[in-house]
Amino acid sequence: MKKYIVGGYCRDKLLGLTPKDRDFVIVGANEWDIKQLILQGYQQVGADFPVFISPQGEEYALARLERKTGLGYDGFDVQTKNVTLEQDLSRRDLTINAIAFDQAKRIYIDPYNGQEDLKNKVLRHVSPAFKEDPLRVLRLARFAARYSDFKVHPDTDKMVKEMVLGGEINHLTKERVYVEFEKACTENSPSIFFKYLNDIQALKVLLPEFKCTQINQKKIDTIAKNATSSYVHDFIWAVLLEKADLSSIKGGELSGMKVPVHLIKFSSLVQKHASTLLKFRKLKPEEMVALFDSMNVKNLGGEEFLYKFCEYFIINKELDTEHEELILKVYDTYIDTDLSSIQEKQKAGIINGLEVRDAVHNARVVNVSKMFI
Repeated sequence: MKKYIVGGYCRDKLLGLTPKDRDFVIVGANEWDIKQLILQGYQQVGADFPVFISPQGEEYALARLERKTGLGYDGFDVQTKNVTLEQDLSRRDLTINAIAFDQAKRIYIDPYNGQEDLKNKVLRHVSPAFKEDPLRVLRLARFAARYSDFKVHPDTDKMVKEMVLGGEINHLTKERVYVEFEKACTENSPSIFFKYLNDIQALKVLLPEFKCTQINQKKIDTIAKNATSSYVHDFIWAVLLEKADLSSIKGGELSGMKVPVHLIKFSSLVQKHASTLLKFRKLKPEEMVALFDSMNVKNLGGEEFLYKFCEYFIINKELDTEHEELILKVYDTYIDTDLSSIQEKQKAGIINGLEVRDAVHNARVVNVSKMFI
């Protein structure tokens, strides 16, 4: 039995980057070897899948071949008996990911010229087996977004277009599609992911709600580079769903994927309230109060949420910091309005229901109006 470091670790090392983690492939393991791994605390990932997680959290996979048996991402049979390192590397997606490192000999094993493709900045499929896994279309687009100076090889480009035309990506689960889109939002130039999918006609299958214009591509990359990290996904999805009919979306179910509901909610708020927020300086006090009421700012997180909401428009150069400062000052006045007399009337049964809501609204209008006298 022998083990090799494979995949992203080798690629990133050769690119001069710091690898995030190490994955290993094990060649020549027999039943006794596997029992020893388990005795040492290695945990198998699924009863029928030849992958083990070490006590240190590293992934060890038996060298394997995969044979296509059906449509989509899961339609494979796995073979592990007498599989060589070169055979295992042959099933990988791109040549730059089909490189192994022998720790004992301190050498790279590169049967598919991945190092040459790294040098020439080329994304090239390893073998025709690439087309057996439609998820690789999305992975290819992600790598294009990560390494923005790399180009997809013409033969690979032709293959993925054929895969899309043949309907393979239609069989991906909606949840799995979202995972790839989520990862793409963290890449260096996420707009390239969307542009490439658009170029190969995959975007109209997976996210027809999005119009991949140059303006939207620029917005996406600007957000990725400048937004507060915890806001990036909300902001990018607000761009992706800018023209979508969000009122008809239930449970995050889009045409080609299922997304977390909080992304739909934030996008809906942007759609519904952007025009009013952007002309905030020109609003009357009662309109300012009505905006905060309608947005339900208090229950969404108050001032912290308003900072986030304003940041989205500041990054897109639709709002300046002075405008943001005014919005926050008015909100502070709105939220600090003394409502004690209304609460006492409510306790006494003098007012109730809609009367309480109207009284609170009117009190806040009066208080905000004082700012502009």
